[in-house]
Amino acid sequence: MSEENVEFVQGLLEEWNAFGRGELSGEALAETLDPGIEMQWHDEQTYPDTPQHLQGASEVVEFLEKYRDGWVGLVHELLEFISAPGDRVLALVRQSSRGRQSGVPIVIHFFEFFTFRDGKVCRFEYFRHRSDAMEAAGLSN
Repeated sequence: MSEENVEFVQGLLEEWNAFGRGELSGEALAETLDPGIEMQWHDEQTYPDTPQHLQGASEVVEFLEKYRDGWVGLVHELLEFISAPGDRVLALVRQSSRGRQSGVPIVIHFFEFFTFRDGKVCRFEYFRHRSDAMEAAGLSN
């Protein structure tokens, strides 16, 4: 796994946290993304009214803005990196926040699989289960 890609993912999650706090604009976040980026959830529908697949930086940023607006104190914490072949990084992430209207706290864990092209994220995929993420990364037993 490229140390450069690991550092890039760490920086990207820091930027997402700044975006979640309202300290980074959607336009600035889009600069870290390939214009044709794909975002995909591989498990059954996780969030109501959330598409399983998004394509294009503007579509991804628009979704992330709507998602962010439902939460207070949205934080992504990197817990683990797993080596993946090629320009890819598999990361275990803990997301925590509180519902903006309900005040209910959440803590969820998921795997995020990043693929890079020309120094930008061109695809990221979400998985709930380690075995599914490892298989997608070509690391199944």
